[in-house]
Amino acid sequence: NDIALLEMRGDGLAEVSDPSAALIGERQQAVPGSAVIVTLEGSRPLLSEVQALTNASTFTPSRRTANGIDLNRVVMLSAVLTRRSGLSLGSQDIMVNVPGGLRVGEPAADLGTALAIASSFLDRPLDGDTIFLGEVGLNGEVRRVPQVERRLWEAARHGFKQAFVPAGNAKEMTEAPNLRVVPVASVREAIAECGLMRRRVEEANSV
Repeated sequence: NDIALLEMRGDGLAEVSDPSAALIGERQQAVPGSAVIVTLEGSRPLLSEVQALTNASTFTPSRRTANGIDLNRVVMLSAVLTRRSGLSLGSQDIMVNVPGGLRVGEPAADLGTALAIASSFLDRPLDGDTIFLGEVGLNGEVRRVPQVERRLWEAARHGFKQAFVPAGNAKEMTEAPNLRVVPVASVREAIAECGLMRRRVEEANSV
């Protein structure tokens, strides 16, 4: 159940020694709609960027598109953000993309995907040194994911300083690398902890 990442060179196929670095090497920081997750492919943790773009729709109904991630989960997460987090996404086209050709199939990507969508809609970037882990349920709760410590070690190895993880995982952790772990129980709480809504209110008050 392990994978290898290969690239075509002039002398043939060659293994990419550090797939995580290759997958996130071209990401832009301080850009709304971008979040970093750690997905498991077999037993190998891989860092990956999730990009989201929201835009006022000219279609009825509004469109949902996804590349590299399950479209049904994007639709579900959009509904959860609207109903449980108070974001008015019903009139928005939502596009989600996983760059680099990776196909993310596990629910652990839910929290990062949801926050990327929220970040784009609110036009506020997420912290570039933070990763996001967690499955999201229909009630907006953030559920545990497997092998969270292995994922955190991979993130720390690439210089990340902070990780948003399910509250259930945080209670069970026995060891963690040198990064700040932020336990969250719901998507609404994660949005608040990221400061997305607070920044929006502060800027509105300053006008």
